[in-house]
Amino acid sequence: MQFADACFDVVVDKGSLDALMGEVLDISLEATSYLSEVKRVLRPGGKYACVTQAHVNVLGLLLQTFRQGWLLNVHKILLVSNNSNPQSQPYLFYAIKNSAEDLAPVKCFFGNSQNPCTESQMQLVLDAVKEENRLRSEGGLIDTADVFGQLHQGRRTPLTLGGLYPTVVLDAKPDAEPPAIRCGVFLVPKSRAHEWLFSSEEGQWQVIETAQAGRLILVTLDAQQTDMEYIKQVLSPSIKHLLPLDCRESDTIPYMTTNDALSERILLEEIESPVTGIIHVEEVVLLTEDSLSRRAEASKPKQYRRLVFRRNPNLIQSEASLIPVERNSKERARSKNVVDIARRPNGKKKKSRHKMRDLILSSYPGDEELRVDFSYLSSEYHAGMISGLCLNAHNLEQWISAKEPIRAMIVGLGAGLLPMFVHNHIPVNTIQVVELDGVVGDVAKRHFGFVETERMQLCIADGVEAVSAIARNTSISLRQDSTSGKNPLGDLPSTKSSHTSVGGEVTSKVLLAEVARPPLHAYEIYGHSGGSSNMQEKLHILIIDADSEDPSTGLSCPPGEFLEEPFLRSAKEALVEGGILAINVVSRASSPHITAVALLQKVFEEVYDLEIEEHVNRVLFALSQQSHKSGEGVIEKARVFERITRAFAPWKNGPSVKEYAKKIKRLK
Repeated sequence: MQFADACFDVVVDKGSLDALMGEVLDISLEATSYLSEVKRVLRPGGKYACVTQAHVNVLGLLLQTFRQGWLLNVHKILLVSNNSNPQSQPYLFYAIKNSAEDLAPVKCFFGNSQNPCTESQMQLVLDAVKEENRLRSEGGLIDTADVFGQLHQGRRTPLTLGGLYPTVVLDAKPDAEPPAIRCGVFLVPKSRAHEWLFSSEEGQWQVIETAQAGRLILVTLDAQQTDMEYIKQVLSPSIKHLLPLDCRESDTIPYMTTNDALSERILLEEIESPVTGIIHVEEVVLLTEDSLSRRAEASKPKQYRRLVFRRNPNLIQSEASLIPVERNSKERARSKNVVDIARRPNGKKKKSRHKMRDLILSSYPGDEELRVDFSYLSSEYHAGMISGLCLNAHNLEQWISAKEPIRAMIVGLGAGLLPMFVHNHIPVNTIQVVELDGVVGDVAKRHFGFVETERMQLCIADGVEAVSAIARNTSISLRQDSTSGKNPLGDLPSTKSSHTSVGGEVTSKVLLAEVARPPLHAYEIYGHSGGSSNMQEKLHILIIDADSEDPSTGLSCPPGEFLEEPFLRSAKEALVEGGILAINVVSRASSPHITAVALLQKVFEEVYDLEIEEHVNRVLFALSQQSHKSGEGVIEKARVFERITRAFAPWKNGPSVKEYAKKIKRLK
C-alpha cells in the first residue's frame, strides 16, 4: 500500500526498526527505506516514536536520519518487571518534524535509575549522542542530498558516516590528471588509520591522485571488520548519498583497500629489542583467484614470511617468498602427519587463527615443505636496487677482468633477503652487512635463513659511522655477529617472545628456511677469495637499505642522517673510482625526495632515479665519477650486467633487469 505524502501526524514503532536491521553491525536497505517512508508520510509537526534496544547499528542510523528539519529526543524507558536486573534497556527515540534549517542538538532524558547490567549500553548511547552533538555544533554534518550531487574540484569534506565511521570526501583538484573513474570508495583499516597517508590532508590528496578518481570517499573501518562484501553491504546505503547524482543508480562503484587479497596473517614470533622496539615475524597467505573458487583444492595459495617493526607498521621491512621443496626420507618420516599438525591432541580442530594452517599444509603433498626462495625479491624496490647496479656494468666488467677484489657494503639487514641475493647472484668478493640491532640479525638467521659465509659477514654497528670510517680510512670497531652465540650488543635484557605453537612445536621451526650456499668456485674463476679482505678498504658498491626510527616525519626510509650532505660526501669518499651508491628513499611527502636529489646532484658526478611506487618509493643511484661510456643507453648497460651475472650464477626468479632499466631516469 502506498500512502500519500504528509498524511500522518504520528508513527509509532514498537520494534519494527530493530527487526529490519537484523545483526548488531548490519544496516539493511529495508531499514533505510523504511525510515525514508516515515519521513515522507509525516506532516510538519508530525512525530515518530521508535522503541528500540539501541544497538550500535540502529543508534547510528537514527542519529544520521533525523538531522536537518528534525528535533530528536532520547528517553530511557522505565521498566516494570519482576526482574530487578534486566539484561537490556529499551529506549524511546522521539523525532519531531519541523521547518528549522539549523541542526538542533539531540537531547537525552535518562532519569536517575541505574542498572549495572545495562550501564555499558547506556554509556554507548550517551557517547554516540555526545559525538553527534559535537559534529552538529561544529558543522561537520551537512545536508548530503544537496551538497554532494555535483563534483567541486579541490573540495575536502570530513564527516561521520552512519554516525560511526570517520569519513573524508575528496573531489580531485583542478590540476589533477583526467580521472579513470568517476567516483570510488577507499576503505582504511583501523590499524592503519594513524598513518601519514590516511591521517594527513596531504596524504589523503595523494590517495585520490593515486586512485585516479574524480571523487574518493575515504572511510575508516572498525577494527573487527575484514570481509569486503559484508562491509559494502553495511556502507552502501549511506555511501549512496555521497555519490555524484549520475552515479547514484550505479551498482559498479569500486571499493578499494590496502590488503591485496590478504587471506590470513599468522604471528610467528614477537620480539622486543632495546634498539628497534617490538619486532613481528608474520606469515601471510595471498589467495589467487583460483584458490578462491571451487577449484581451491587444485590451487596453491602464495605464502610469504614478513618482518615488521611496530614503530613503522605501515612499512613491511622484508617479505620472503616461501616455495615448496621436497623433503628427504628422514624429514618425511618425521612429518608424515603434517596435515594434522594444527589439530588438538584429542583430534578436534582448533577454532582459532591457526585454521589456515590446515589449508596451507594440506594443500601440499606430504613429501614437501616450504622454504625461502632466495632467488626471488618480493620487494619491488629491492628488485629495482639490484637492477640499477647495471649503471655500473662496464666498471664491474673491468674490475672482474683485472681480477680486482670487488667489495660491497649493505647498510640495513632486515630479514637478510637483499644481502642473500647479492651473495648468490652478483660477482662480488666481500659483502659487509652493517646492522644497528643485533636482535634483527638473530631474527634474520632464525626465521629467514640468513647465513654468514667466507664472503659475507654481518657487523653490528652504526651505518653512518661505518661508512665514515672507510672514508677516513681509520679503524672502527665493528662488532661482528659471530655464530658462536655471543650477543653482539653485549648483555641485553631478556627478549620478550610470544611464539605461536602448533602441535607442541614452534611454528617458526615448522617452515624454517634453509639456504644452500652458492659454490665458491664461481669466485675462483676470478682468482679471489673473499675472506681476507680488509674491512677498511674502499667499496665498489654501497647500498643503503635502512628504515627511519621516526616515520611521523613522513620519511620511512632511510634515517634522515643518510640524506644529509656530510654522509653523502663520506659515501663518495668511501667508494673507489667508478663506484656506485644505491639508496632507497620512501616518503609520502615530496620534500625528502627533492632534498635527496638536490644533495646527490651536488656531491656526485652522475645521479639516476628509479620511481618504484608513484610519489612514494624511489631508488636513487649515484656514481662517483663520470661513466666512460656516458653516451650509452641504460638498456645496453642492462644487457652487459645480465651477461656478467648470468655467467656467475643462474638468475632463476631474479628481477627483469631490462624492464627496470627502462624506468631509470638520469637526473645529472
